[in-house]
Parts: sequence; structure tokens; C-alpha cells
Amino acid sequence: MSNLITSLQNPLIKSVVRLQQKASERRTTGCFAIEGRREISLARQNNIEVEKLFFCPEIFKPDPIYPVMFDDIDTSKLFEVSMAVYNKIAYREGVEGVIMIGRAPEARLSAYKPGKNSLMVVLEGVEKPGNLGAILRTTDAAGVDAILLCNMRTDLFNPNAIRASLGCIFSQKIFVCESTEAINWLKEKGIDLLAAAPETPHLYTDVNFTKPTAIAFGAEDEGLSQLWLKQARQVVKIPMNGVIDSLNVSAAVAIIAFEAIRQRALYL
Repeated sequence: MSNLITSLQNPLIKSVVRLQQKASERRTTGCFAIEGRREISLARQNNIEVEKLFFCPEIFKPDPIYPVMFDDIDTSKLFEVSMAVYNKIAYREGVEGVIMIGRAPEARLSAYKPGKNSLMVVLEGVEKPGNLGAILRTTDAAGVDAILLCNMRTDLFNPNAIRASLGCIFSQKIFVCESTEAINWLKEKGIDLLAAAPETPHLYTDVNFTKPTAIAFGAEDEGLSQLWLKQARQVVKIPMNGVIDSLNVSAAVAIIAFEAIRQRALYL
């Protein structure tokens, strides 16, 4: 049997609101909120630990494609809430009626053993969580082996990042680290480092992506730092034939990642 919460002033409800709204709360507690059937189902399939699960029976409807099971959750962690309470804790009001509090997994780059011919994406200085989520949908679709998030200006489990990723944030190998750590690790593993930037004559289509490769992308406002540009074996660009001089970083990742996949399908 679940616990019932109907008071908007319940301390547990206030703690969920803080997790939804404050990166500092997520960092301090090591927990974060996951909203929606698809997102929660993928989180649980990928071993995200359930700290608490809240559901509103007036809103929640089972989804056979993305099931959210209640019967395997300890009743001390399961909470039925009124519609008013759910709307208070929800990032998206009244949508799917279920919110899980998960514990952030430990993912250390130093412990990761890349595959024989890994394809990786490096993101430096990402600021917009929606962009991060969109990029993770792309890397999931392309089958990228790992994503390295360096010097981030948002946190990985921001509600907008989870929402924009449609939950595939939980199904991928993602490592948050500093740039120097990532560069040293890539060198140690013998992974070819490429960088995407507009200030180069070299087109992305002219580069060989068939060996172990990491492709670095910078934030839209600043691009890649000189550290990455100098460490890269080759800087490549996407040709811009219109009046603007750059693409949204999620579009740039999609274009280059799928070129790498195309080459690997042809030549490997």
C-alpha cells in the first residue's frame, strides 16, 4: 500500500520542488526528479536507483510500451498524491501523473573501457539543457559509444535535459569531467581527436572517421576553447552556404555523427 499525501506543505513535497528547480539541491543530495512514463521506464531499465516514486491516480495511465511498475517498489518509497500536490511538484503540469526521484549514478571516465573502434562525442561548455537533451537523442540514434561532457554550464539531470532527451539520457555512457582529464584519457586510449569549428578550410566529409574517434563540439556562444582546438589532430567544419555562419550545436552533432556512421557502414 502506498502512502497518501494531500498537503501542499508536506516537507517531502517541498523537497521535490527544490530538486526540480535548483541545481544546487541536485548536487547536494545526489538526487534528481524524473517525470513521465517513458523517462521513468528507461531510467529503471538502466538501473537508476528509485529513491521515491509519486503518482496521481487521477492522471496516471499505464503505457504498455514504457511500463512503470509499482509492485516492485518498497512501499516506504511509494506515494500517492492528490492532483493539487502533483501539479505542485510537476515540471509539466498534469501530463502523465508520475514522478520518480532517482539517485545519480557514479560514472567515472577513468573506469570506462572503450570498445575496439569507439565513436565518441565531446561537448565543451554546454549551457542550455534543452540543447543537451537534443544532442543526447542524436547520439542515441547514431549509436555513439560515449559522450564526454566537459566544463559544463548546466547539470546533466536538469529537468529540461531529461525531457528533451526523451529519457535516452539514461541509456547512454555519459561522463562529466574536466577538459584536461578528457584529453589525457583520449590520448591514453589512442582515440583520434577531431574538433568541429568554422575557422578551418577542412570539410568534415574529407576526414576519415573509421578508426577510434572522438569529435569535440563547443557551446554555441563561444565555440570550442583553444585547448581543444590545439589538441585536436584535425579541425573540421560544416560548410555554410546561406547567410548565417553557424548551426545549432545539436544540428552540428547530428550532421557529423551521421557522416561518421555512414563512413563506417561503407568501409568497415
